[in-house]
Amino acid sequence: MKFIRTILVTLTLLFSAPAFSGEILPLAVDLQKTGKVAAKHNVPVVIFFTATWCNYCKKLEENIINPLLETTDIERYAQFTQVVMDKAHWMMKDFDGRDLEMKTFAPKLGVQVAPTTLVFNAQGEQIAEPIIGLTLEEHYPGNLEKRINQALEKLGNPKRLDLYQLVEESDGR
Repeated sequence: MKFIRTILVTLTLLFSAPAFSGEILPLAVDLQKTGKVAAKHNVPVVIFFTATWCNYCKKLEENIINPLLETTDIERYAQFTQVVMDKAHWMMKDFDGRDLEMKTFAPKLGVQVAPTTLVFNAQGEQIAEPIIGLTLEEHYPGNLEKRINQALEKLGNPKRLDLYQLVEESDGR
């Protein structure tokens, strides 16, 4: 049953995907600020580590992440941001407010594969299993749901993400 729900969510997202890649997923310019917003709402910070050369990253963003951010209110469950691992001279602030070059952040965390999805608390501690790579698009929404729910539980937040229900609710908007 869970597999069928995952397929339905993925198909809904694929058919609602925009025809172009937009700037929907914000860059991780200031993780300290993002962490403060996450702490205020007691939700995790989800960081998508991508690269400009990565076709799987483009598929993930265009077919899954952007449609979720555009068509649902998934932001009630997490703060979402993106680190582009191969952009030289792009600056950002880490969770402690230190300035660093964006391309150096992933190696500091041991991220070697694009795409990789990591989930953190407001202080920058990883609080859920990573999602490494994108093998089958139909499995990714379920994996993301599981990781966000792991993080919400660790934060003591009683909310639980149900992507199937969230997509259903957005279809009724």
